[in-house]
Amino acid sequence: MNIYQKSFKLILAGNTNIAAMINAIIGATLQARSDTKNSDLTFRQVHIFHSEQSLQALTTSVDWQEALNNYKISSTSLVHHVTKIEDSNVDRFRDLVEQLRTIVNPLDNPQNYIDLTGGISSLKSILAVFAYVLDIENIYSLEIDFSKDSGTRKKQASLFYHDLEQAGVSIKYRKFPPIREFDNFGKLNYTEVLRHRSNINDLVNCLTNLLPSGVDIEHLRESLLSGVNSRLIGEVTEESYSYRHSIFSSSAGVEEVANIILTIIKSADLENKTLGKKLDEVRNIFSQNPKYFVNTETLEYITRLITSVRNDIAHPSSENSYLKDIVAIQSPLSSQLAFAFLQFTTKTLSSFLDKKFQLVNVKILETPTDKNQTIFYFGFDGDFTGDYLKMAFEQSNEDEVRERSHIVHEVIGELKKLIYKTTKDNKSVLFAEGDNILFKAPYQVSLLNDLQRIYKERTGLTGTIGYVQQLIINN
Repeated sequence: MNIYQKSFKLILAGNTNIAAMINAIIGATLQARSDTKNSDLTFRQVHIFHSEQSLQALTTSVDWQEALNNYKISSTSLVHHVTKIEDSNVDRFRDLVEQLRTIVNPLDNPQNYIDLTGGISSLKSILAVFAYVLDIENIYSLEIDFSKDSGTRKKQASLFYHDLEQAGVSIKYRKFPPIREFDNFGKLNYTEVLRHRSNINDLVNCLTNLLPSGVDIEHLRESLLSGVNSRLIGEVTEESYSYRHSIFSSSAGVEEVANIILTIIKSADLENKTLGKKLDEVRNIFSQNPKYFVNTETLEYITRLITSVRNDIAHPSSENSYLKDIVAIQSPLSSQLAFAFLQFTTKTLSSFLDKKFQLVNVKILETPTDKNQTIFYFGFDGDFTGDYLKMAFEQSNEDEVRERSHIVHEVIGELKKLIYKTTKDNKSVLFAEGDNILFKAPYQVSLLNDLQRIYKERTGLTGTIGYVQQLIINN
């Protein structure tokens, strides 16, 4: 057996009709020999996924070994697996998929053969899908032209390959059509669109939860889905029209979001305003209100690129704007930008919209300079503590987990003592758990700096401190 031959593998479902199962193995072997023009080739491994019944039937029979020997196929190449897919158990299904994953190396696809001749239908379906996902081309099924006479047919069904040939029964090992053609079908609507639909639904639902009841944004959902669908059609048909329609649909989704922001927050007049103008106003809302901590630079990059791509299609400045290769690049870009804009604005609004769907009135407190020792409420929060502990868990080291947890617990206790000492008030700490402390005190820069310094020295991590003038409790 040469090196090339060592990688050949056959996968098939078991069958209680032992002759049918063995004949499928022989048929696959003869086909592989024909494909490689190597009359001595045999599969290095023949993986049979049995039901309990088919494995029992095989182990109680011995004639099949001689049938394999007639074609120089060793019974030692057979690898037996038992599966109970008929139970519809998710864990069993995952176990089957894991076994298939360990058998097949996608780099050796030309040497992987899948036989769908016999076995339970659910298992054959799984093998077919598995072959499609890995783009395995060698998918076959054995077709035997049995006699129409029921008695003769029953006898022939129990014969092995060699006996069938001697009886003059027609045997064909047929290859399935190129299964990759399903890719083109899938691109038209039914695979990637379905994956995007879930993401789009999540984004739109998040925005819906922020808005007053009765606000209908179904048009937003439809626009984003239409953008994805048109882009996929363009990839199959290579028509510029589909790509252009995709860009317009995605841009319409962006405009819908901009309209919502401007109407609810600013009560703006939207009549006769272009998409670019609306996005300018959205940027202005946040650039003029730095207290909302919006990354206006990121917002500007996203919105200007959205406007540029859309305008390049709507108002082309050169013949290049019509080139198919260019719009083919702009189409997926436009879709992703629409998703990014929706996600960015939704997260922003969720942080700063009040129950009346207006931006909350955030006041940035200047560093106090009064001599009356005004009391503030401070919140200390250790940064990245979760990651700090996670690294210990990933090392599977219990001692390290305990040590890091102890360090955080100990330093929080040390910070509490410092707060008590500085404020001279044993009730100044209202809450101290995990890596968080809530305390009240006059504004003292030295205390805040010491808290952050000590925490970093002990843990290697930074800490963030925020403060307010009064506690706010949301009912």
